[in-house]
Amino acid sequence: MTEFDAAALGAQTQYKLLIGSITPRPIALVTTLGAQGPNAAPFSFFNGVGSDPAMVMFSVGDTGGRVKDTIQNIREIPEFVVHIVSDAIRDKMNICAVEYPRGVNEIAEAGFTQVASRKVRPPRIAEAPVAFECRVLQTLELGHVPYHLVIGQVVYFHYHEGIVDERYYVDTGKIDPIGRLGGRGGYTRITDRFEMPRLKLGGGVVEG
Repeated sequence: MTEFDAAALGAQTQYKLLIGSITPRPIALVTTLGAQGPNAAPFSFFNGVGSDPAMVMFSVGDTGGRVKDTIQNIREIPEFVVHIVSDAIRDKMNICAVEYPRGVNEIAEAGFTQVASRKVRPPRIAEAPVAFECRVLQTLELGHVPYHLVIGQVVYFHYHEGIVDERYYVDTGKIDPIGRLGGRGGYTRITDRFEMPRLKLGGGVVEG
């Protein structure tokens, strides 16, 4: 085994180990709204939290001692929209990752279509195959940077036509999501999938 004591490693080294090991990471393209207008930014420290109610989380680190626009906006209006990034919109998502000055509308800079949300004030992006309108449940400041952990409740679901069937099963292939890998600019597509039945204690498989 190759082993490391975290106490002996710097923050950048620990970051490299984490992002190279926790893969693929789903990408949340998050839109928010504040006093200086809307903002869009991607985050790959992102996932679901629970389903009763439906909850998601993402983590935002400060940059050079400056709180990112996403967090500043959430402090002003505690709502956001998470978009799942498909392969078709990856280049526009990448534009949203640029560190623009506060007040720049990344949605417009990327050439996305901005549309009104149903239940929250921040806009959503029409080109994204999946969007979750969310209200903030809790924010936590963690670590030395600090990292702002945002937990939100999903209050409205959006899907492009044909992704969800009448039984609410989602066709992941039709979303065509991309995921984040380690290294500089590392991404992956879902091009190889398999199924493995969930086993019951004592034998047999879980149905449904």
